Amino acid sequence: MRAAIVLADKSGIESVTMRNLGQKLQVEAMSLYNHVANKDDILDGIVDVVFSEISLPADGAPWKSAMRKRAISGHEALLRHSWAPSLMQSRTRPGPALS
Repeated sequence: MRAAIVLADKSGIESVTMRNLGQKLQVEAMSLYNHVANKDDILDGIVDVVFSEISLPADGAPWKSAMRKRAISGHEALLRHSWAPSLMQSRTRPGPALS
């Protein structure tokens, strides 16, 4: 998933193809199917990784400061991955980071 994120960060989300990802990982594109069912699995996975980069507030933290910290963390994550907002909206299977 990290390799797919690097591709997307460098060249945009449209550059995340099985062929490009295989080249980045120095494997045949078809061998990726031993690890993921399809490109949608990769897209779902990278969205989950981006969500996991957003800091969660500490238990018992005052709600205003906790929300501010979370908002800033989310903003920073989306600045790092400018392709992520539109992709996040299009995904229908939330991963563990959203559970």
